[in-house]
Amino acid sequence: MPRQDLQITPYPNKITLTGGSVAADVTPELNYDEGLPKEGYRLELAAQGIKITAADESGAFYARQSLKQLSFAAQDGQIPCCVIEDAPRFEYRGFMLDCARHMTAIEDIKKLIDAMALMKLNYFHWHLTDDQGWRVHIHKYPRLTEIGSFRKGSHFGHESTHSEEVYGGHYTHDELREIIAYCAERHITVVPELDLPGHTTCAIAAHPELSCTGLQLEVGTKQGIYKDILCVGKDEVLQFVYDVLEEFCSIFPGEYFHIGGDEAPKKRWRECEKCQQRMKDEGLENEQQLQGWFNKKIAAFLAERGKKTIVWNEGLYSGKMGDEVIAQRWFDPGRFALRFANKGGKVIMSEEHSNYLDYPYGRTPLKKTYKYNALCKGLSDEGKANVIGVEAPCWTEHMRDFTRVGYMVFPRLCALAENGWTPEQAKDYKGFMRRLPSLMRQLHGIGITTAAPRAWNPPFAQRIKQTLQQAKGIYRADYPCTGD
Repeated sequence: MPRQDLQITPYPNKITLTGGSVAADVTPELNYDEGLPKEGYRLELAAQGIKITAADESGAFYARQSLKQLSFAAQDGQIPCCVIEDAPRFEYRGFMLDCARHMTAIEDIKKLIDAMALMKLNYFHWHLTDDQGWRVHIHKYPRLTEIGSFRKGSHFGHESTHSEEVYGGHYTHDELREIIAYCAERHITVVPELDLPGHTTCAIAAHPELSCTGLQLEVGTKQGIYKDILCVGKDEVLQFVYDVLEEFCSIFPGEYFHIGGDEAPKKRWRECEKCQQRMKDEGLENEQQLQGWFNKKIAAFLAERGKKTIVWNEGLYSGKMGDEVIAQRWFDPGRFALRFANKGGKVIMSEEHSNYLDYPYGRTPLKKTYKYNALCKGLSDEGKANVIGVEAPCWTEHMRDFTRVGYMVFPRLCALAENGWTPEQAKDYKGFMRRLPSLMRQLHGIGITTAAPRAWNPPFAQRIKQTLQQAKGIYRADYPCTGD
């Protein structure tokens, strides 16, 4: 039997077919072997029974996910006898969901988490604050949700797609903890993101004193980059950030904390006496170094609470960042993240043109996502060793409902999962495409709407059309699929 006939995604490192078959409903025997790689497992399927040997609890869980996929695809209730030896390529295998622009209901987030677990993804990056909405109640600053979680409309893209309805809401602490627990049961860690110092219009709308100007703003209704950001020249702004981080840390127990750091224009800082004075007091040469100083202060605060800080690659622009942060590479024409990795810094790869799931399939076809190799040109051997993993972000300006989320995310997240787990030399795009129908049926069973196969890899003319539609803000999902 050729290897691609085994219906497992992401594909295991090594499969040895031994002949015959075993009933899919056999209860496996479980043992542990600390000599196996972290999160690794050995799955033995023989006529006499099924045996799982795992490195740890995660490895045992992943063995069951492989067995679950095999059982789903079993013909006449029988699974081919084989020995599967498996372990992940990267330690960090993530999916990011933006709930600041449009919120996803708790029950629908659970469906995404079930899909992540099936595909052995282990980090759920939850983007919870941005210009267009603050989604976490903070006891000390209730105005953040009373005011900062509501916007007057949703004016994303072309005016023909705009909505004038007030949009808003937030997740309660109980709901956040419900998702954290749901993830933990599936060996997934939640990585919260509090975007700082930019993308904070919603916070400034609630507390104008947080900005350099003190002017009253409204919560953002459009996509893009807003010029008003936190004033890091004010000590009271630092205290605000510490207070909010403290409450976030009391909710989210995971080791990673994302502080954003992207798209923070410095115009207000250049015009602000307090920010300029901060630069003089700290011996900083420019506003990029001021953001680096801010990043370091926040990272130190989080480190005292056992957290590792993640920043988008713009957080490296000061040139002063070291091992206090992990960089997430998304759009990096200056190759800051690559140089950071080559000098010893840890990096998560989320290349915009391959891994962003909000782009039309015409701009980022499924094949392009699959063919992406995180260990890219420009990384030295040391740099490659410092790539801790991959992530696929899903930004939701244009995703007002869960059907659209499912359409844009799947099956491209399946490709990302294989990139994060399967060694590059073992990847097989044709085999992946043959395995997708079975996986898509499992996702439909979870309650997820996926893109239909004809949408995955559009012909050239359709690619041009969709790319232009996206540029004009009028792209729509054309081919949703909820069945075979």
